[in-house]
Amino acid sequence: MRPAWLVVLLVLLLGGCRAEVRRFSTWATLGQKPGKVAPVEIESPPPAHAFPWAGTVSHHLLADNLIDRWFAELAKRRAVHLFYILSPSHWGLSTLRYSLTDGSWHVPGGYVESDRPDVSALAKALGIPLESAIFEGEHGVSTLMPYIARYFPKAKVIAIAYRGEPPLDEPMAHKLALAIAPAFDKEGKKTNFLLISTDFAHHGNEKGTELKDVRTRKFFANPSSDTWIFAGCDNRPGIYVLAYVLGSATRCSILYHSNSLRLSGQGATNITSYFFTFFWDQS
Repeated sequence: MRPAWLVVLLVLLLGGCRAEVRRFSTWATLGQKPGKVAPVEIESPPPAHAFPWAGTVSHHLLADNLIDRWFAELAKRRAVHLFYILSPSHWGLSTLRYSLTDGSWHVPGGYVESDRPDVSALAKALGIPLESAIFEGEHGVSTLMPYIARYFPKAKVIAIAYRGEPPLDEPMAHKLALAIAPAFDKEGKKTNFLLISTDFAHHGNEKGTELKDVRTRKFFANPSSDTWIFAGCDNRPGIYVLAYVLGSATRCSILYHSNSLRLSGQGATNITSYFFTFFWDQS
């Protein structure tokens, strides 16, 4: 039988472990700086009355200017209390079907915090423990945090990562969609935002990239559960979830479209394309 003092010590130690919050670095606090790139014109902004509740955003720092402008436009149109960030898990670091964390991201001036009660509820709905370790190196999430802090300083986040490349694990994506859908009913859209962290058309030349982008545009032109399959990107489950929660009145506007070659002038045989979009409901 353990002495009483040892029991108390174990409780305090275990309690301290549970209370520990993971702190993740971001490019902005590691001293990295985006380079200069070619300018990109706005393509098709939503109507003035539109209220975006979801969107696709690149997680490549090369697209810094477009990421910043996308967040600035979103901030002009609405407040966001909680970002649901759906990201591919890069480098095969995830050991679980879904990786979730209740950690915080270090940004200039402070931290972007997870909404810990909602993270806990989502983990329970998915039947998983937290897997915070992978988020230290996950640029699909960390790249976006300085922009969230800049334009939505009071917002919290729920970040989830998973295997994003084809072929799609549809049962996995469907379970995630079922777990997230309640947060994007009519009332939920007023406070929550579904942020799909994704890049498109990887590893091709100019002609191949253009063909893939033409196909992707079929989804954006007519977003539905029948057309999501056309979106060629590194976050297939995220697009699946987005398609599941959108309704017949949902429309999409492509704010910016570019690719790594146009931005940098380099890598003509290894191009990644970028679509910055907003999804909103037509009244």
